[in-house]
Amino acid sequence: MSRRLRGRPARSRASSGSAIDEAATEPIPVVTAGIVSADADATRPVSDRPSGDASFAPVSPLQPLPEASDPEADSRAEPKPWWLTRRPDPAVQDSAEADKTLARAEKNRRRYERAEARRFTQTARTRRKRLLIGAASTVAVVLLLVLTAYSPLLAVRTITVEGASRVDAGAVSEALGDQLGRPLTLVDFDEVRKTLATFPLIQSYVTEAQPPSTLVVRIVERRPVVVVAANGAFDLVDPAGVVVETSPARPPGYPTIDVQATPINSAGFAAATQVLLALTPEFLAQVDSVSAATPDSVTLALTNGQRVVWGSAEDSALKARILASMISNPAIPNVSEFDVSSPEAPITK
Repeated sequence: MSRRLRGRPARSRASSGSAIDEAATEPIPVVTAGIVSADADATRPVSDRPSGDASFAPVSPLQPLPEASDPEADSRAEPKPWWLTRRPDPAVQDSAEADKTLARAEKNRRRYERAEARRFTQTARTRRKRLLIGAASTVAVVLLLVLTAYSPLLAVRTITVEGASRVDAGAVSEALGDQLGRPLTLVDFDEVRKTLATFPLIQSYVTEAQPPSTLVVRIVERRPVVVVAANGAFDLVDPAGVVVETSPARPPGYPTIDVQATPINSAGFAAATQVLLALTPEFLAQVDSVSAATPDSVTLALTNGQRVVWGSAEDSALKARILASMISNPAIPNVSEFDVSSPEAPITK
């Protein structure tokens, strides 16, 4: 049989208009060794079937045929690529570890840089914080002062005068009445000074604001120490020569001074008044008169007729104690004059 009849239909090369004859061939049965169809085996008696032979077991047309394993073929098979194997590639693993190490190092570097930046800028930040706190405190104090200065709640409503005995406290409060209604921080102290200067008996003063609405004026009056006879009257004057009181009769308890021999504005008058201020009130009441032609010649005349040569005003406190002990000493009778001008060597006559 020709190749054309075996494999494909035959075509006749007839001339134009002739029909093409197709030659049909019958299929050639193919028998596979060792495989028996299920139908043939089913019709075969059971006794004729070989026992224990798996090749004669019935095979379902839907069941795939088992594949035979060939160990030699498996060993000759090509190895699988590295990306299909379960074992990771060392290069990839090392690269991943390197990336992690690099990331940790970068994180530690950034943390270290931030810590160093904070350490190096600590002084600047502390200085900035102090400046901010100082500025805030200043602003708060200024606001508090402004609110206090202009707040009507802290306006002066009461003026209290303390330390007045010869001075009329009511007259002083009335003279300072123009300060009423002003905030305590806005009291015009220049005006207060001018007002108190009109009172000659006030030697000095101190003002104190007592919130919420009281102004306290503490005055120190002039201390009279000597009497000056003038124009048929007696003027009680202080060490500055200011007349504290004038009376037609001589005030008791104060010595007199001859202003003709010791003018008020002289150095002798200043030395005499300093000596009188160093005496106790009890001994001062025993002094009848004082004279001081010069600053070093202060002399006291006592009411019992005795005379005291004082000298200068230096060491007046020591001289006063020595004089008091000499006068009270009964072992020194019939003394007409005490000389304490040299307190280390007092003399009696």
